[in-house]
Amino acid sequence: MNEAEKKGVEDEDAYANAYLHFHKVLTVLSEDAEVQCQIVGYFNVAWEIKDDALSNGHAVLNTVDAQLSEQQKARISQLLEHVADIPDTVVNVPNLREAHLRAMSDPCWIPIRAQAKQLIAVLSTETDRVNAVLNTKRS
Repeated sequence: MNEAEKKGVEDEDAYANAYLHFHKVLTVLSEDAEVQCQIVGYFNVAWEIKDDALSNGHAVLNTVDAQLSEQQKARISQLLEHVADIPDTVVNVPNLREAHLRAMSDPCWIPIRAQAKQLIAVLSTETDRVNAVLNTKRS
């Protein structure tokens, strides 16, 4: 394998891993407050979800050889804008079960959950492709 081919494989791996992490966050974002808190283990739930969504979403968008269409990229960007707009008062709460449930029940999450569900559907073909890439490399 020459250097260009190695670079292509490395870029694909970086993209596939970033995408997989972002898809996992989308799945969490699409759930209701109770399930989100359970998944994150009632530890800094809103902060963790917001941070993971932003960092992983931007990683997907900024990967060299992203396989996404312009429409898919625009939908991800739109979701990230809404996540970034979540107020600090919702994210920075005491690390207590009840506080996390209240934070994740804030109305600001409602449109984000709906967007995440829609985005999972919009990205389904890419999700299948990435899973195939990663499964092939793990075999």
